[in-house]
Amino acid sequence: MPSAFLGIELSLTGKRWNQRCPPSRLHHDLGPLEEGVRRLGIAPLQAKLLVARGATPETAYRILSPRLKHELPEPFSLIDMEKAVTAILNAVRSKQTITILADYDVDGGTSGALLLGWFQALGANANVFVPDRVVDGYGPSPKIVNKIKHSGTDLLITVDCGAAAYAALEEAARIGLEVVVFDHHLMHDKPPPALAVVNPNRSDDGSGLGHLTAAGVVFVALVALNRAARAQGLMDGLPPFDLLARLDLAALGTICDVAPLIGLNRALVAQGLKVQAQLSNVGLAALAQAAKLKDPGSVYASAWVFGPRLNAGGRVGDSSLAVRLLSTTNKNEAQQLAEELEVLNAERRAIEANVLDEAIARVERGEAGALDGPLLMLGAPGWHPGVIGIVAGRLKDKFHRPVIVIGSADLDDPLAKGSGRSIPGVNLGAAIAGAAQAGTIIAGGGHAMAAGLTMAFSDIEAVHSDLSKRLSAEATAVGDRRDLDIDALLSLDAATLELLEALVDVGPYGAGWPEPVFAVANVRPFAAAQVGTNHVRLMMEDQSGAKIKAIAFRALHTPLGDALMGRAPLHVVVRFKKDDWHGANRVDCEIMDASPAS
Repeated sequence: MPSAFLGIELSLTGKRWNQRCPPSRLHHDLGPLEEGVRRLGIAPLQAKLLVARGATPETAYRILSPRLKHELPEPFSLIDMEKAVTAILNAVRSKQTITILADYDVDGGTSGALLLGWFQALGANANVFVPDRVVDGYGPSPKIVNKIKHSGTDLLITVDCGAAAYAALEEAARIGLEVVVFDHHLMHDKPPPALAVVNPNRSDDGSGLGHLTAAGVVFVALVALNRAARAQGLMDGLPPFDLLARLDLAALGTICDVAPLIGLNRALVAQGLKVQAQLSNVGLAALAQAAKLKDPGSVYASAWVFGPRLNAGGRVGDSSLAVRLLSTTNKNEAQQLAEELEVLNAERRAIEANVLDEAIARVERGEAGALDGPLLMLGAPGWHPGVIGIVAGRLKDKFHRPVIVIGSADLDDPLAKGSGRSIPGVNLGAAIAGAAQAGTIIAGGGHAMAAGLTMAFSDIEAVHSDLSKRLSAEATAVGDRRDLDIDALLSLDAATLELLEALVDVGPYGAGWPEPVFAVANVRPFAAAQVGTNHVRLMMEDQSGAKIKAIAFRALHTPLGDALMGRAPLHVVVRFKKDDWHGANRVDCEIMDASPAS
């Protein structure tokens, strides 16, 4: 194992500091690769950042300038895509009634809005149905497909769900409801019965596009649908459908579903953020106004402003609000929907805070299992299903253990909805899918890092025991080790606006393409004070005399916060960012970690 960065084996937040290195490389490979990238005329720091994230001299320029024309695949490379296009165009040509069943998160909402916009451009008879998280549960069910069939629907299209909805799609086949599925969730068995199941994560799909979200899959489908509809004359006499003008929705779904920013995803996000910055989508413009957003064309805006608000309807209110907002062209309606989502998001934050406080106390009392065990699991009737996933994520970050939180909207409901979040190296989705197949839980599945389940509250001990056994080997292999990857060692006088511009050029950053993190050695903290409820704001000075304003979020009354409140010299790990508060134009930083400089 390479030596720790600055020799820090155990920081104030309990982490080992490492030089960032892509999984497929050895540290001694990085120098020659960086030199190869620099020879292309790319600045040294940018070359270091690119190589640390997996770039090579052959791929560096393509990564720096992601373009759809380079990354967009032949749509029919996805299995069943041709069947899906044929079925959908037949339905449009026959003037059939089409219902889009969308999941209630941002990926589902953007997917639904993308598809609905295309149908509206063709004058097709299409509508969107979004299940209610509490009333309907997740995804299609036999009850829902009967409801949709009886509404007069001829073709059902599921987006961001359906690939594992065997009971629902078997019922749809029985009652004569034709179905097309656009999904991206992991599949381990043969597809359910449908006209087409388009999912790059099917075991028999060879497209290599498994990193796409549902919004990405739908975007690729719309490329094929647009092309085929024009060829068949279905768009004759109609205004052209500008799919590129809707890249903001594809980018939003990709970012909010935390998909890796590689390949096509990277191009969708890089180009989609440019569209998002223009706020040409009436709904996003209204949402930006309601949230008083300054910079709408950023990953931050998508992940931390638009995303939570669009999700708020599905979490604690009307699950259809997001897709309605993203689909409307009426400014007054958009304003009303945006204001409603703003209120619901505030309500969601309050509910989340209350549940999180109680959950932390219960974990610390040992009520969720051993803190060094393979899984923490807890919950209670009345813990709203719309916030348990967020709470599970917070607990996972705090205790560095896989976490499942269960809850229900009704205090008297014997059934619980559960949401889990995991740590790298521990596949929670596979464990939950295994428990569902074994009958330990009623239903469940998901990804390695995030999964959901349905179970009885009375079975929590048995389910916790079963899942702990399934996760034990992976959790033991991961152990207590927590790593923090660092890109480079910099001095504070390097923290310039020019540095920020260089960092932006290597973006966008997100899952699979992490934001740059730098170490600064031997800084002296001073003028530290509490801000907000638990943050620490301070100034730092390094040995050259350069100073910078800094903040450490949620650090108060922690070893990190206590050290920042002191005056002893520290090595710190930071993210640099632009400070434009009240017209300022300078660089400050967020402190992620620190260690005594001894």
